[in-house]
Amino acid sequence: MDLIFLKNKVVDIFYREKITTAYVKEVKGKRLHIVLPSGKEESINYHALVSFEEKPISSKDLTQVETLLREKNQKREKLKDIFNLEELWEVVVDEEQPILLAKDLVELFLGKVPEEDEIAGFLRKVCEAKLYFKLKAPNEVEIMPREEVEREIHRREKELERLKKLNQGIEFIKSLKAGSIEKFDQETIDFWGTALKEYFLWEEQSSSGKMVKDVLEKAEIKEQNQIFDLLVKLNLFDEDENVELLKTKFPLDFSLEEIKQAEEISRSSLEDEPREDLTHLETFTIDAEETEDFDDALSFEETKEGYLIYVHIADVAGFIKPGTPLWNGALERTLTLYLPEKIIPMLPFSLSHEKFSLKQGEIRPALTFKIYLQKDGELKEFKATSSLIKVKKRLTYKEVDSYLSSGEPFWQKLYQLLMQFKRKREENGAIAIFLPEVEVKVSEDGTISVFKVEMTPARMLVAEAMVLTNYLGAKLLQQNQIPGIFRSQPKPIEVIENFEENLYLKLLQLRYLAKSEISLFPEYHSGLGLEAYATLSSPIRRFADLVNQYQLKALIAGTPPLSEKELNQFLPELQTNLQRATFLQNKREKYFLLKYLQTQVKDQPLQGLVLQVQNKRAKVYLVDFNLTGDLIGFKENLNPGQEIIVKIEKVNPRLEILRLKLD
Repeated sequence: MDLIFLKNKVVDIFYREKITTAYVKEVKGKRLHIVLPSGKEESINYHALVSFEEKPISSKDLTQVETLLREKNQKREKLKDIFNLEELWEVVVDEEQPILLAKDLVELFLGKVPEEDEIAGFLRKVCEAKLYFKLKAPNEVEIMPREEVEREIHRREKELERLKKLNQGIEFIKSLKAGSIEKFDQETIDFWGTALKEYFLWEEQSSSGKMVKDVLEKAEIKEQNQIFDLLVKLNLFDEDENVELLKTKFPLDFSLEEIKQAEEISRSSLEDEPREDLTHLETFTIDAEETEDFDDALSFEETKEGYLIYVHIADVAGFIKPGTPLWNGALERTLTLYLPEKIIPMLPFSLSHEKFSLKQGEIRPALTFKIYLQKDGELKEFKATSSLIKVKKRLTYKEVDSYLSSGEPFWQKLYQLLMQFKRKREENGAIAIFLPEVEVKVSEDGTISVFKVEMTPARMLVAEAMVLTNYLGAKLLQQNQIPGIFRSQPKPIEVIENFEENLYLKLLQLRYLAKSEISLFPEYHSGLGLEAYATLSSPIRRFADLVNQYQLKALIAGTPPLSEKELNQFLPELQTNLQRATFLQNKREKYFLLKYLQTQVKDQPLQGLVLQVQNKRAKVYLVDFNLTGDLIGFKENLNPGQEIIVKIEKVNPRLEILRLKLD
């Protein structure tokens, strides 16, 4: 298109995001050399053109031109406000011809032949409103369809509402930060409280995430811990809130379907299933004093041929079948979470602590392993059977340790037999690293207690009995080519010579151990020194154990077990959920350990062990807390393996900061 006709004409153009009046001094191809009301001259692309006057101006005096431009620019800005675009649009919207000259529309609206400034004012209004009409070309407009206008109006209403809410949010957050939100009604407080909580947990994935992000930026809230403090002020979080539990959406409650099934199970029995009556045996449980859910028990007899160890496991798979609500819920939870402040059970308490629990004096169905040993302690044979048992006595680790230390023959013999199995595992390559376990408990009043749990003979006895049972169960599945949830562990990257001799070498050896793995068929477990291993001794607390128990019970009953294909369908979910549960337990224990250090041992000397040293920065292991902190900026020469005394310099439990200083 030849644009030479624009020369010496007054035009309206887009200039720096605004419409302004200009004079076309020269035309060069697609570019217009213009004079602005300020007298400034520019070269612009013709696409910036909004409107042009029909006749050129005759004056060549640029001073007069500039004055004219300023007057026209001011006049057109005022004239644009006389036009009611909605009213005009309603008249012409149904016209067959959607593109019209601006001059014709202005004439229709004014009822007279329009002036150039009136046409230009109208086009300014069209470009400003961006709703009923659209600039199609200089001096031409397109009538927007009714549906598109309605959509745009709705969008603008929503945006206006959003901006209003945004401003409300900024004011609310600033007031909350200052500690005064009395002027806001409860509906507003509830809305922003919920929006803030969801954003803290799931950020922009939450329903109001993007808006909350904008609000926080404008309110100068940048850190997660600042948002946390606001939620504490709103009483939506307490200062020890388990946010990881909420973020990962771990199921805290049982569904109605799960509760209904649990009620049905509580009233049911397994009378139709053939069971060996073992209620006459002197059966006992051995657990910590605070244990309330008992899923394993022991019996022990001396026979003519040797010895017979019974390991009884609570029968859970006899009641909970694949595909049922409780089965699916157990898969989702994967583990019973033993958190410092509470227990979140894999199964409802009515089952885990009552129906299935091997409580003293109660007859319970069980899966029993009969382990026959020769006089020399060698394994002769073993058998798994469905049984009925009755625990005669509930024992604690402390009581059994007392029996062992006093030399009672019954306990001494049982201990020796199980330790013989342990020695064989070690000869087979087992790498057992025992570090003192640190147990953290939080009472209802918030008091934190920390206990160091040593691996005593009683604990070792029970642990070996369960390892033996899990190994024998795995062998049964393997021998009958039945898939299960097997655990394995590749050989260590490196084995440190005599690592058992001191704590530093044990910790160093831990770094070289390979991660354990889950598979459907057995592989070597280097940590245990066993060619097959599948946990099944805690079906109340672990989903993998429930699955393995189900497979073994199918073998005993001669019914079809779950196939490899069926197990493969939920194995990835099991692995993911297991990682989540383990993460939640570790995270919570570390939080309260750090809080304990912060509140109760801040100025006390602590025994430390240097693990790494680099550029005046050291990683130090706190021996009594199984925790590692940072030592920064020390002057002394420190070496890995060196024992030192440190104090707490800085602790932030929520951010997991532990900074130490030399005492």
